[in-house]
Amino acid sequence: MEVEEYARIAAVEDDHWWYRNTRALAADLLDPWLHSASRILDAGCGPGGNGAWLATHGAVVGVDLSPDALAFVRARRPTTVPVRARVEALPFPDGVYDVVVGLTVLYTVPDDAGAVAELARVLRPGGALLLVEPAFPALARAHDATVHGRRRYRRAQLSAIAADAGLTVARATYAYSFLAPPAAALGALDRLRHQRDEPAGSDVDKRALDRVFAPLAERERRWLEGHDLPFGTSLVLLATR
Repeated sequence: MEVEEYARIAAVEDDHWWYRNTRALAADLLDPWLHSASRILDAGCGPGGNGAWLATHGAVVGVDLSPDALAFVRARRPTTVPVRARVEALPFPDGVYDVVVGLTVLYTVPDDAGAVAELARVLRPGGALLLVEPAFPALARAHDATVHGRRRYRRAQLSAIAADAGLTVARATYAYSFLAPPAAALGALDRLRHQRDEPAGSDVDKRALDRVFAPLAERERRWLEGHDLPFGTSLVLLATR
């Protein structure tokens, strides 16, 4: 990912509705583990907003391959220990983390199955892994190319990868169902722009609809407390070792 995109994320990740809601959803799902967590891994930490939230629950190590991302972490997130490494080859012993979180990281790495196996390896027995990844190839956007996204996932696909890594899937559901129709429409518009050789944009800059999407996201999150969703722009997977 280019440094300009990290700068955009760093500028909004503390208050943008999507980041706030995703952290709240992660907190809901990880609640039983976060109460007793002492060591937490933020895999694919980017500029560090997620790690800053996790640091209120334990000692956080943030891993990213990009030196630009880690520079933002060092400058802005003193509670996160930055480590440069590939998610597919983590420089940690087995079973050292109580909680491992990866937000929109697997879809950017070449070997996603290898990455999940590594995340499982460094997770202690009884610990929890939470993944949030873009869903459904048909919903691919120009933004995917901007952030070097390689793929999108279906529930059965990511669940199988987790099971092959020796994890037990506790929950797998789609999220952000209300974004699916506009995402499909915008994807069609992106393809038209591509045909016209117009530059791809970044979703991070699009803040005008925060007041619309934030309450919809909160209502959906309450629904997810007791139900799964059959579609959405994101796939959320919670697994234990």
